[in-house]
Amino acid sequence: MRRFCTSGPVDKKTCYYIERPDIMKEALDHIENWRYFTVSAPRQSGKTTLLKDIVEKTKEKYLPIFISFEDYDGLEDEKEFIEVFLEDIIKKLKNQNIKIGIKKEEYKNIREINKIIDKIHEATKKEVVLMIDEFEKFDNEKLMNKFLHTIRKIYHDREIYKLRSVILISVGYLSGILEDNASPFNIAEHLEVPYFTKEQVYDLLLQHETETGQIFDEKVKELIWHNAAGQPG
Repeated sequence: MRRFCTSGPVDKKTCYYIERPDIMKEALDHIENWRYFTVSAPRQSGKTTLLKDIVEKTKEKYLPIFISFEDYDGLEDEKEFIEVFLEDIIKKLKNQNIKIGIKKEEYKNIREINKIIDKIHEATKKEVVLMIDEFEKFDNEKLMNKFLHTIRKIYHDREIYKLRSVILISVGYLSGILEDNASPFNIAEHLEVPYFTKEQVYDLLLQHETETGQIFDEKVKELIWHNAAGQPG
């Protein structure tokens, strides 16, 4: 029997689950069209579950790499950044049983990210979808600007470097990135992950009723909706 999940990501086999087809379709369309885009979502909004669904839906055709900048606060120079960045990339690829033969000591500059992507494509023959969660934790403005400048250069030749899409995920709206005219991240393609609607909350409750036979009184449903306000977690 499945259950209500109060912290993500959600396992569909063991937890009640709500599909978000509109957001998913838009994200997949962006990826298909070689778009680099941003996603914002408040805490406990189902963001991680949605992103892991994107990984599942793209992994046959592309190579999704989902990393987090959660621990990138306090990085002081390019060498330190690229070392941590590479460690994250290698770890994620290792989890997929992919070896790319990259040695961390060979890379010292942020601009060499294009070489890293090229090396990954060379080993896997798949275009890369790079997903970066907790992007707002990257608090070194100088390093962040160098990173974004490198991504912008790759974007202009993305079909050469085989970096199909870059997705920056944050709790809030990345105004500095989206409102920069030179940025490859288009404000029109920004996605927001909202809390559940009333209909989606009722759908979750219906799943529980169907599987357990326990029927919620209408007043209880209204109270659940009112108190949680659609927040999944």
